[in-house]
Amino acid sequence: MNNNMNHTINNNALIHSDFQIKEVEAVVRRDAFTTIHVFVPPYETNILRNLFGRENVTVFERPSKTTITPEQEYDRLCAKYGHEVVAKVFGEDDGDRLMEIVEGLMKEGQLPAQEKALEGTLEQESSESKGAKKR
Repeated sequence: MNNNMNHTINNNALIHSDFQIKEVEAVVRRDAFTTIHVFVPPYETNILRNLFGRENVTVFERPSKTTITPEQEYDRLCAKYGHEVVAKVFGEDDGDRLMEIVEGLMKEGQLPAQEKALEGTLEQESSESKGAKKR
């Protein structure tokens, strides 16, 4: 019982702070003469596609990240696009579905310690092999 309580506390502590998640570039064709480029979290492209049409939104991966506060993300999107649009895309659940998506992206961005160490080793081997080729 005590472990469950600690897990809940830790989970809430994670949710109530800022996180870095990947960012995408969305190119939105608003009309025949207007194209805009925006940098948004991946899930926000669903709203853009709903507003402007799937065929008018092209998404490109970016190496950069953006900072979000998960528990405020639903409110931020509602303020930006309107509650009706956000509810149409993510459902009438006061942000529960959106929070699941955000949590998934947060977990995706966190590499376990072993993977981080392996990634560092691979980068080091790669730079050493490049140096060997120059000799």
